[in-house]
Amino acid sequence: MKKKILLVDDEKDILSLLTYIFEQQGYVVNSVLRGDEAVEVASAWEPDIVILDIGLPGLNGLEVCTHLVDMNIPVIFLSSHDQDDQIIEGLEVGGEDYVSKPFNYKELLLRVEKVLKRTRVFEGKVLVVGELKINFEQHSLHLRDAMISLTPTEFRILEVLAKSLHAPVSVQKILQTVWKNEDWIQGDELVKVNMSRIRKKLEEDPASPRYIINKWGIGYMLTDVKEQ
Repeated sequence: MKKKILLVDDEKDILSLLTYIFEQQGYVVNSVLRGDEAVEVASAWEPDIVILDIGLPGLNGLEVCTHLVDMNIPVIFLSSHDQDDQIIEGLEVGGEDYVSKPFNYKELLLRVEKVLKRTRVFEGKVLVVGELKINFEQHSLHLRDAMISLTPTEFRILEVLAKSLHAPVSVQKILQTVWKNEDWIQGDELVKVNMSRIRKKLEEDPASPRYIINKWGIGYMLTDVKEQ
């Protein structure tokens, strides 16, 4: 089945170019010029991914992204070089990636496919990472053949990391998704304590983890360092 992509930009020339590029690659494309229209179309059309400009009329890109994350729709931001601070904020509220304008279309296509690949992995009932087997339907975790007991909160954290497999997830995004509050008091410590508990349960050496990696200044990542 062809993947559906929603393009959101207030410049018609960019929308026309992006529409041509993605249609040539076999995507089903829809496009809008306003942020409020993007939320309406995404809710009704349910795209597989959204390419989102930051500076938009109606709702800005950051506000739109918050709505899309609630719909479990992945977002890649388009940004100008003078929007670095907003891009960081965009990633914190749930954006998966960003591409700077003027963009290289091959790079954009690769980033879209990478995000869709991560999303497809998460859509399956079972995810295997190294010797870990995560069953999202049964909410179970096995290391080799042994079941690992996780609390509901710990398993939810693992789900958040699995959705961005092999890519770091910010502490802010973990807080917002798991605890529904990105401004939780002492939030960094809350995440750190839970990550420590998860590592003790699934890592042979929690001090030198194989699966839950801390990317300093960026966030936490689910991966398998032995396969890198």
